[in-house]
Amino acid sequence: MSIRISLAPFQGITSRDYRNAWARHFPGLDCVYTPFVSGVHPEKLNPVKFRDMVPMEDNVIETVPQLLSNDPVEIMAASKFLRGEGYTHINWNMGCPFSRLANKKRGCGILPYKDEIREMLDRIMPEIPLQLSIKTRLGYKSNEELPGLIHIFNQYPIHELIIHPRIGTQLYSGDVNLDGFENVLKESKIPVAYNGDIFHAGRYRQLQKRFPGINSWMIGRGALINPFLASQMKGIELSEREKRTRVKDFYNELLQVTPRRMSNPVRQLGFLKAIWYYMSGLFVDGMQYFDKIKVCRNMEEFYPAAEILLSQPFAGEHEIEEHFRFKLKHL
Repeated sequence: MSIRISLAPFQGITSRDYRNAWARHFPGLDCVYTPFVSGVHPEKLNPVKFRDMVPMEDNVIETVPQLLSNDPVEIMAASKFLRGEGYTHINWNMGCPFSRLANKKRGCGILPYKDEIREMLDRIMPEIPLQLSIKTRLGYKSNEELPGLIHIFNQYPIHELIIHPRIGTQLYSGDVNLDGFENVLKESKIPVAYNGDIFHAGRYRQLQKRFPGINSWMIGRGALINPFLASQMKGIELSEREKRTRVKDFYNELLQVTPRRMSNPVRQLGFLKAIWYYMSGLFVDGMQYFDKIKVCRNMEEFYPAAEILLSQPFAGEHEIEEHFRFKLKHL
């Protein structure tokens, strides 16, 4: 069975420059999701909100815009705007766990309110001009929230449910709840994608064995750490030399395009540090070398520190998993 792999959105990292550079240099991905757009204000929609995804022709890989909202009018307005720009698929974020949003019934904070979700879907689905998928969790405060919702979702032509098997109050701590995911999977009449703690190809194979019917997989932090994760999941073999060349070309492209998007050198440095915060895990003793990158005060100090990291041997699956789990503990 062929699989479809998408890249999860990350605010502050997976900008269009990052997504395009990724698609040019690393094989295996089929699709990317944009960081969420919110506060669209339907009565006076500001196209600047969508500058990271418009024009659509500037994307070099299939791209799905993501919205974070609890307002059906806002969702409809954004959908119509994006349809006019050529998009055919939009994703509704019902999964963001951060309390400043969830406490306002946004992201996974909407999940306890079944009647409100039904009312929103009743308004949206008859008129939405493109496919709607939903990215969600098992709940906000309880693992029973999504199971209680699935019969409602099943009543609508939702394109896909992308499920992260934790609850919102966990953020990203603790183990994923695979039993909870399996229970929802059994009840869903909607195609389901799995998202959560795929940190290397070995972990993917374990999940694939447990859920053989799943052919859509979303990778997140594991891919930020190891940009070859998608290709490894698909069995695409690359030599060590080719991998090193691709990482360097990816990094060099970001060095070239970042100043066009960010004129402030401090912001440029912060963005590049954020990338290496994760991708340092691709290399043996990566955190040790990232510590040197972290304290760089300017780009002149950053360049040589990054070059030293780039010259290190690639890490194995065990080391990548350790790096992944360390990152989750320090979010």
